[in-house]
Amino acid sequence: MWCHRYEMQFAPQPPPATCQFLSSTELALQHQVGETNARLLRQVERLKAEGASTPACEDQLQEIDRCISVFLRENGELGSFSLAGIIVSALCTLTRRNLVMEGAAASAGEQLVELTSRDGAWFLEELCSMSGNVTCLVQLLQQCQLLPHDLDLPSPSETAQAVYLANGVYTCLQELNTNFRQIIFPEALRCMLKGESTLESMLLELDVLIEQCADGVSLQGLADALQAHLRNVAMGLEEEADDHYLDVTRMLRAQYSELIQPRSQEGSLQDTPKMSAGQMLLVAFDGTFAQLETAFGLLIDKLNKMEVPAAWRKIDVIREARAAQVNFFDKAQHRQVLEEIFFLKRLHGIREFFRLCGSFSQTLSGTCSPPPEDAVPSNGPVGLAKPAYRGASAMSEEQMARPIKAFTADFVRQMLIGLPTQVLGLALCSALSALGSDVIAQVEAKDFGAEGKVSLDDLCKKAVEQGVQAGRLSQLLLNRATVLAGSYETAWKKLDLVRRLEGSVEACKVSLQRAQLHIAMFQWQHEDVLGTRNQPMSVSPPPRSIILSNMKKKLYKLSQDEASIASVQEKLASLEGSIEQRLKWAGGANPALAPVLQDFEATIAERRALVLKESQCASQVTFLCSTILNFEGLRTRTPEALSMDGALFDLLKRCQATCSYAAKFSSSVSPLELRLLHRLSSTVDLPIGGPDWLMCTQKHLTQEMSNERAVQAEREQQLDSVTETLQALVDTIKGILSNHNRQLADVKHLLRAMAKDEESALAEGEAVPYEGSVRQFLSEYKAWQDNVQMVLFTVVQATGQPHSQEQVELLQEVPATLKELKAQSQSVYNGLVGFASPLVTDRASDCASPTLSAQTSFAAAVRCSGPKTQPDNMSQNARKPLPRNLGTPADTPPSTLLITSKGLAPSPKRAVRDPKTGRAVQERNSYAVSVWKRVKAKLEGRDVDPNRRMSVTEQVDYVIKEATNVDNLAQLYEGWTAWV
Repeated sequence: MWCHRYEMQFAPQPPPATCQFLSSTELALQHQVGETNARLLRQVERLKAEGASTPACEDQLQEIDRCISVFLRENGELGSFSLAGIIVSALCTLTRRNLVMEGAAASAGEQLVELTSRDGAWFLEELCSMSGNVTCLVQLLQQCQLLPHDLDLPSPSETAQAVYLANGVYTCLQELNTNFRQIIFPEALRCMLKGESTLESMLLELDVLIEQCADGVSLQGLADALQAHLRNVAMGLEEEADDHYLDVTRMLRAQYSELIQPRSQEGSLQDTPKMSAGQMLLVAFDGTFAQLETAFGLLIDKLNKMEVPAAWRKIDVIREARAAQVNFFDKAQHRQVLEEIFFLKRLHGIREFFRLCGSFSQTLSGTCSPPPEDAVPSNGPVGLAKPAYRGASAMSEEQMARPIKAFTADFVRQMLIGLPTQVLGLALCSALSALGSDVIAQVEAKDFGAEGKVSLDDLCKKAVEQGVQAGRLSQLLLNRATVLAGSYETAWKKLDLVRRLEGSVEACKVSLQRAQLHIAMFQWQHEDVLGTRNQPMSVSPPPRSIILSNMKKKLYKLSQDEASIASVQEKLASLEGSIEQRLKWAGGANPALAPVLQDFEATIAERRALVLKESQCASQVTFLCSTILNFEGLRTRTPEALSMDGALFDLLKRCQATCSYAAKFSSSVSPLELRLLHRLSSTVDLPIGGPDWLMCTQKHLTQEMSNERAVQAEREQQLDSVTETLQALVDTIKGILSNHNRQLADVKHLLRAMAKDEESALAEGEAVPYEGSVRQFLSEYKAWQDNVQMVLFTVVQATGQPHSQEQVELLQEVPATLKELKAQSQSVYNGLVGFASPLVTDRASDCASPTLSAQTSFAAAVRCSGPKTQPDNMSQNARKPLPRNLGTPADTPPSTLLITSKGLAPSPKRAVRDPKTGRAVQERNSYAVSVWKRVKAKLEGRDVDPNRRMSVTEQVDYVIKEATNVDNLAQLYEGWTAWV
């Protein structure tokens, strides 16, 4: 199965169904881009038609607000009552319009999610705009100084607070949809495309939680059961099954709250709980719903706390708005059931969105094809219900937002409709009472039974007329207030429209950019399948080859710049160090320069930090570009890559055939047979096990055996010849060693005498070092002689007997040992000759110090007069142990045959004597001789060139030039400031 899936995904020629699916997906994405672009153009045209901007509209509204403040300040109480009367009339008109809009939303029913205005705006935008208009007028009404209110009636401030809370609910609904489009949807899609494991695990945990708590019942089924329970409670028909569903929902809410709480990471040493990326996304998504639930709860609590007179409820607007309500919140139990119902709808919307987001991300990546009609997609991020939108392989943002819009429409239809109009009616009744109108008396005078109702418009008109008659209102001020209130409302509507249009334009731009990125990603990923288009497309991204080529050029240029910057940084660091050092010297002499040095150091530190930051950014960019180029290079279907894929597919098929063959037969292959097969696999190209293969194998093995026998006979002959040659060489070396021993016997007694002399000096308390002494030479010479005899014995023994593994190992070590002995032979000779060198020399290197005193012993004189250019390879080879017990004795201290003047501290007690005659020899001071020669050369004018004698004038000129030479001055110590 895995082989088949791999072949389906990476085959050189994808199946026709895959090509058709990719083509249809690309066309769908192109269509979405076109629709988004058209919508953006329409919004831009509307914004241009308005001919205003948000700052200009805000300035205009503030100017009118200042005019109203001046009007109220100049006219006092009379102006406040006049303006309040005009605002109340305007609010009465808005109340009637709001009631009509709520009636249209209620009549839409389940189709409310599709309800739009003539301009194409969704119903929620119109309701929010109406609520904002009402709120701004109520705020303006609060600026007017009215009559003290009756304590038995709700105060204007209390009813205004209820209006603000109703507007807050609409604001939360709008923020829910806005934040979903701007934050939740892009982040969720990004996580899905990236394959965020934490998000997938959170969604899986949520599914498991719902399945465990709901006992197999879907969220929609639980919501329907609670709706039935609500109807039963209203009719007094309660059942135990309804309580069970309510308990299940409450348990589900509690466990869901625990699921989205921060938790400690596994294996983390920190005690503070942290949220994963998937958990933060789910919490942010759920937070928008929780904010709406809190705002609605505040509104209901405010309405329940207000003591509304019964007469006010008979006003037509309030009665009609209450009649439009689907549910009532007078009872706490009723309200709790509704909260649980919309909690289930919240979970259903969240799951449905993530299911659609997972399907869309797989469509963009091209990893799945549209599922069959009766199948549930098994390769999505979570196993949820069946897809709600069949045939939509590439879904638009509108389709992705449909679950949230459906929740919003249900909330407005079942929870909110009627409440804002009721609140506004109560605010108007309170304002009329503050204007001096007895609303209760007027309602009771027109009460004609249970079906009777009083028009709010009539009450407003009558309140204005009574105010004019009572002198609380002035007709002139009413006219001025009408102009001001109308201008204020017009300016606010203009500002609200411009804000909504600008917000819509920005949202369309972001959506268009996101759609273009999606189609560019899709075309880039499937460029080899989609190919080039003859017809023009709405989005035509540049070819991948051009982008990668430009990226390579930029990356190469960046690497060159980094190298250049590094070299410049080195030069700059050297200059900075020199400047800083000179400033420190100058600061030591002049303390006033200390601030300059501090500023310089601070500037240098700041510049280095900036360069380091930029270097880190450049490294990150380089790493990212290199990763992209590497990845794209691996997945690019070049001819070489296609041939490699074809070879891999053939190998997979052969593996399948081999596995099938192994499953049918149980015979085993021995290791010898397996090695034979490996040996013959490259020479015999026939089916294994057949008669032809056996015959070819026999012939091949026979030929190889005969060849091996011939090679073995030839090698035995070569071995015999080499053995004879080796024996002759051993005999030659033995003769040379015998001659060497006879010649060395003449000088051995002298060496022993010198060694005894050293021992006598040691016995007398003199500091005679072992290094470079005659004793060391005799010890190393003995070790060298033993090693030579051991090597010769090993060679003779190994060549005269049958070869064993141990003898073979010994013979393999002999060449390296012979090289070491050869090097040691030269050292032995040099050391022996060094003891016979002249005792006194005129060379400057003969003595280490001009104050070296005379030698006090024959051995010390020999050591001091040794050659100073003798190599020390003997000591190096002597210190290296030879294999097979061929090394020097373990107690022999490290030494060298190089005798220097620093290696000996002679005692002044003994005189230097001739080694042959034993007479004392006067030693010349070599250092004094060299100084005398230098002075003599200067006096003779031969200091510069020994072969040419200079005159006094030439010598003086030469000394002056050398003293003023810039190169010589630059080498002086800078602290002396010789150039000053």
